[in-house]
Amino acid sequence: MGTPSDRQLERHIRQSAKDSTHVIFTTHARKRMRERYINDPMVLEVLRMGSFALPPEPDIKHPGLLCRIQRFVAGMQVAVVVYVEYPATDLVIVTVMDVKKD
Repeated sequence: MGTPSDRQLERHIRQSAKDSTHVIFTTHARKRMRERYINDPMVLEVLRMGSFALPPEPDIKHPGLLCRIQRFVAGMQVAVVVYVEYPATDLVIVTVMDVKKD
């Protein structure tokens, strides 16, 4: 399958995030979430309703793409970096940020 457009990739992430079993949190992401007072429902809202903050870029170590998605949720601008191997439905959360503080 060819490389998806940004719009297709954004739609794919939103669709995959509808089922939270497809969302996998790394240890690093969990640590950053605790430090920044960001919880699972906030991350899921960003994935389901956010938009790309930057264009997706290839991951150096793996065949997929790294996508940074942002949304204003619960009083903060939250950015989620997610690893995607299109068209697979699993989404790996690499890190989570409060954009205004980081």
